[in-house]
Amino acid sequence: MNGRSVPFGLFERMLAGRYLRARRQHGGVALISVISVTAIALAVAALIIIMSVMNGFRETLLSRILGVNGHVYVDVRGMPRPEIDRLMRLAAQAPGVLHVTPIINEQALGTVDGRAAGVLVRGIPRAQLESLPIVSESIRPPGTLAGFQGIDSPTILIGDRLAATLGVTEGMAISILSPQGAMTPFGLTPRRKSFVIGGVFSVGMSEFDSILVYMPIEQAQIFFNRGDSADVLEIRIENPDRTTAAMMELRSRLGPDVMLYDWRANSQGLADALVVERNVMRLIFMVVVAIAALNIVTGLILMVKLKNRDIAILRTMGATRGAILRVFFMASASVGVIGLAVGLLVGVGFCVFIQPIQDFISMLTGFDIFPGTVYSLESLPAKIEWMEVLIISVFTIALTFSATALTAWWASRLDPVEALRYE
Repeated sequence: MNGRSVPFGLFERMLAGRYLRARRQHGGVALISVISVTAIALAVAALIIIMSVMNGFRETLLSRILGVNGHVYVDVRGMPRPEIDRLMRLAAQAPGVLHVTPIINEQALGTVDGRAAGVLVRGIPRAQLESLPIVSESIRPPGTLAGFQGIDSPTILIGDRLAATLGVTEGMAISILSPQGAMTPFGLTPRRKSFVIGGVFSVGMSEFDSILVYMPIEQAQIFFNRGDSADVLEIRIENPDRTTAAMMELRSRLGPDVMLYDWRANSQGLADALVVERNVMRLIFMVVVAIAALNIVTGLILMVKLKNRDIAILRTMGATRGAILRVFFMASASVGVIGLAVGLLVGVGFCVFIQPIQDFISMLTGFDIFPGTVYSLESLPAKIEWMEVLIISVFTIALTFSATALTAWWASRLDPVEALRYE
């Protein structure tokens, strides 16, 4: 070997590879390499899994929330019908608006044979309900919307968890009790009416399935003394993430006195919690990756200590400091690259097959590891954001390369005379 050896050539690569493999007298080098690879792999896999699950949670929850609720709301409570119709026409003309629907929302009490549960009654036109696939396509029996229309229809739809709480099924009757009753000489008398359950739907989110009742808007207007008016105008737009711009456009069309709010106002706590948790988890696991990268530094320091004599011999044979630096840099960088590759494989594979893994663990342990009543979702979601995977990969490579560069430089500065003095 001479000082003019090709940088990153065959000899340097071979030497770096030999330093990563176990030798009889220095088997600890290989052990440290294995530990470093494992640490990097576990950190990368955990980061990918956690971020993918958080993305899956956010997407699934938002799809359920937006599948049931509108994107923008106009408060029309107390307005006469002609004014409501005028606002509906103006809102429908705004760019990006898909449709505008009058809605009635009212809290009530559902009772069946002594069992009771608080419900949220939503009066909605049949056409609008049919345009909500997350509800209409989950009705049991499938597609049952017969009778859900008009003032003479006693048919309602309820969530499956509410049906389980009250012990009812399709075709059975349920009494709805509303405090918005008639005024009598003895005060306000609650209004009570019996309705037939036309179908049971399942949104897949316990927050809705345990409380929501759909009623034809004509029935809701009569039952809650709304006349021919409504509570809100539910507006759906093309892009639910652009509600701020949509509300600015609507305000310019509807006037400054109209109260507008979007879907985030109804689920502000959940939306904020998802953002905060996502950012905190990203920060925590970035720190975990940094700690794992420090293992490479530890391994490299041990490798240099074990290879002091070899480094001194190479230097006396003509190896340059640059050659020594490149050898140890390649040895440690390969640990980071291998750890990253294994971590990507494990993390992406876990996210792709997360449902079979969940089912297998549940079968193995004998209990549901992800109960819907606790987590509001029926299964553990995961969505891989490939841009995040790329960022994680770049961050890991940059961190490991930076961590190894300094230690490799230290190895290249080793004095061969000092290393061989006590040999």
